[in-house]
Amino acid sequence: MIIKLMTNRIFKKLLLSGFICMLTVINIYATDINRLQDSAANYYNNAHYSEALVFYDSIYTLNYSSADLFLNMGNCYYQIGDIPNSIYYYELSLNLDPANENTNHNLNIANTKIETKAEELPVAFYKRWFISVISIMSADAWAYLSVCLFSLSLGMMAIYFFSLRLSLRKTGFIVAIISLVFASFSVVFSINLAKKISDNNNAIVFDKGLVKSSPNKESNNLFEVSKGLKVEITDSLNLWYNIKLSDGKQGWIEAENLKRL
Repeated sequence: MIIKLMTNRIFKKLLLSGFICMLTVINIYATDINRLQDSAANYYNNAHYSEALVFYDSIYTLNYSSADLFLNMGNCYYQIGDIPNSIYYYELSLNLDPANENTNHNLNIANTKIETKAEELPVAFYKRWFISVISIMSADAWAYLSVCLFSLSLGMMAIYFFSLRLSLRKTGFIVAIISLVFASFSVVFSINLAKKISDNNNAIVFDKGLVKSSPNKESNNLFEVSKGLKVEITDSLNLWYNIKLSDGKQGWIEAENLKRL
């Protein structure tokens, strides 16, 4: 009995010590992030973009990411004339917050600096509508909304079953059904947006290069891609990627020319 009590006390102490250590690590990590963000913001606000990038890169190397961080990095790269990197980080920012107006606006401006662009193939109106709707919020935001709507639906169903007033029961039933329907849509939107991000095979061209008919340097030249152009990777072989442009053109390019999103 005494041994069991001592074991329980030791276990509780170890658990408490572990919890305290975890909180300490989290606090130190958060302090480092905040300190680096303050330094980066100071340089950024004074238009010292190269210096700001040093601190933003340091934040990124700590495995911290956010839409605002990537947006600021994209802005810094744009200001120092590095268009491929600016587009790269704008795209990363939109992966986390697809509806961000500032990021979309800045990306559109950066895309105008690309030397040679690819015309996008026409997309069916219902696909455009679906993409525009799910892009209103992030995948996490849609998931949170679905939970809130489902909780509301449960609350309204409780009112329907237990309320003695007929008017409240009708209201509860109607609101419960509507909330449940929209919760279902939110789940679908969240899953589709998360899948779209996880299945992302896009890349940004960082070095202008010739696209070949097959994965070797001696094959025929098909067309040239400019720095900053966004492409889709459809296949890979050794150190080559098969890419597809938004206008439907396809071919092989050396992997060193691209940076995957």
